[in-house]
Parts: sequence; C-alpha cells; structure tokens
Amino acid sequence: MIEGNEALLPTAGSDPGARVPAPGSLRLVQALVNTLNAETGRDLLGTTAEAAAWLAAACLLPPDTGLTRPQQAALLELREATRQVLIGHTHRRDDPAAASRLTMALAPSRLMLAVDPAGGVRLVSADHDPFSRVIGGIATAIAEAATAGTWARLKSCPGRRCGWAFYDRSTSSRSRWCSMQVCGARAKMRAYRDRQAG
Repeated sequence: MIEGNEALLPTAGSDPGARVPAPGSLRLVQALVNTLNAETGRDLLGTTAEAAAWLAAACLLPPDTGLTRPQQAALLELREATRQVLIGHTHRRDDPAAASRLTMALAPSRLMLAVDPAGGVRLVSADHDPFSRVIGGIATAIAEAATAGTWARLKSCPGRRCGWAFYDRSTSSRSRWCSMQVCGARAKMRAYRDRQAG
C-alpha cells in the first residue's frame, strides 16, 4: 500500500458515528471490513471486477489486474475472518476460533522478515504472486497495529445488521457501538420493548 493513501480508501458507506478512522495502516484493515454495508447490502467486493478495483484503489494490486473467483472468495473470507476477530475486541473477550480463522485466512501471505544494511527490518511477501502480496499487505497492517498497541481498539459493531468496523479512541477503550445514536439507540429500544413485553 502506498504510504499516505489510507484516507482515500473506499468503503460501502459513511461511518455511522462520524468517528475518526483508525490510525496509519490499520485504516486499510478497517476499510477492508467496511467494504460491506450490511444494512444497505452494498458490497464493494461483490464481484471479481469490483474486488480488483477496490484492491487497486487501496494500492494493493496494480490497476487492470484481474482476480479469479477463488481469489475473490479468499478476500471475502479474509474480510469476514477479520470482522469475527473485531467482534471479540468489541466484547473484550478472547475467541480462539476467530483467531484461528484469521490465521488461516492470512496464511497465503507467505511473509518473511527483510533486513536492510542499516539494520532496519520490515515484513515482505516471499511470494511473487500479486494476490499473495495483497494478503501480505493486510497481514503487515495487522502486525504493525499489534506492535503499536492499536489493533485491539479496532472493533466491529454488534448492532443487528451492522458489523461496521470502527476505531475506539475512548480513554477506557470500552466503546461498543459504531454510533450510540444509531445502533446503540436501537439496542436500548429493543431492550426496553423486551422489558415491557415481559
């Protein structure tokens, strides 16, 4: 991904809570999850052509590079595996099944550590296949966020028909909803109705 392009990443809607996006390369992971808007049904990865266009916009794939159906399916699995881990972040609980699912979705990245003469190190894809490099770009962003301590603050809204990824900048890191005025209010209304019905 080209440095500084994170703000231009397309998503399937605007952030319901008008939150500031995740910092640095973690914004790429947030945008990947938000390529699906569950409420409207809009999916920026819905076809191979749409998925390739999104990857090109994210500077993960050269323009006019096509994707196969299996590659598109692998990208969709990576998105949903990431969302499942982010749900664990929201509920502040460990989810071994989600962690395993994301590990498997990232496996094609074939990352290795490259050391430069000045002593710097960086993760690079050991595979020359463009799609392996796509997965490697996402894996690198996750690794960088985990090192920076920001990974656990990327969450997925538990609202019914939501799942929007948001970055929790609260001091306590206890934000639960993409927007208290949207999903939070809906959840409170449902809870109120359930109490009244009971």
